[in-house]
Amino acid sequence: MNSVILIPCRLESIRFPNKPLADLLGKPMIQWVYEAAEKSDASEVFIITDSEEIVKAVEAFDGQAILTSDAPENGTERCEEAMEILASDGTEYDVIINIQGDEPLISPMDINRMLDLFEEEDVDVLTFIQPIDNEEDFNNPNIVKAVPTSFDEGFCDVCYFSRSPIPHMNEFREKVAFKHIGIYGFTATAFEEIKNLDASLLEELERLEQLRWVQNHIVVSAMVTDSVLIGVDTPKDLVAVENILKSKK
Repeated sequence: MNSVILIPCRLESIRFPNKPLADLLGKPMIQWVYEAAEKSDASEVFIITDSEEIVKAVEAFDGQAILTSDAPENGTERCEEAMEILASDGTEYDVIINIQGDEPLISPMDINRMLDLFEEEDVDVLTFIQPIDNEEDFNNPNIVKAVPTSFDEGFCDVCYFSRSPIPHMNEFREKVAFKHIGIYGFTATAFEEIKNLDASLLEELERLEQLRWVQNHIVVSAMVTDSVLIGVDTPKDLVAVENILKSKK
């Protein structure tokens, strides 16, 4: 199975300017994401960006980068443009994995679990979820909630994604709600289908692109991860990641 990991990133960030190049224990944050992805069984890894500064930083640590235009409005659209660039020389992939450039704690083992499930099961789109164990996260609109079906053979399908605290609970209970981890895997067929979809109403209301897929009857499957993952949105998040990485040394 030929697979590729695409890591979209850009310099512009309201809460954390120049985030991908922020220093994390002596390396730019994006290098941590790239190196973790390279430790997986994926065939190829590319950082994709519209920033020549990021491309130069990637080349400095001998990584692979693809320079896209500034037209894409989200990570998936940037991946679509990158895949067109890769396809121009005849390269084809069976599975495309999209890992956000602000996930420096991504686990190579989780990536391999994703690749294995694509080989073993008939899934089109695959992501990760994690039980929510505190009420603050449950009520935080920046933490996306996912409502799963029953689990079968270690994975489930996702009924709905929301920034709202769902399912409703009169009194919060741990490990009932799940948060969504923004890592996606697609079969080549599903990826092509998603490219042709228009924005949906729920996507626009919730500001969640995956609702475009759900509203168009594309099944999004999910596995639970036990990995400690912190998406870096602010300098405070970067400090938290730094402390975790120091503790592993």
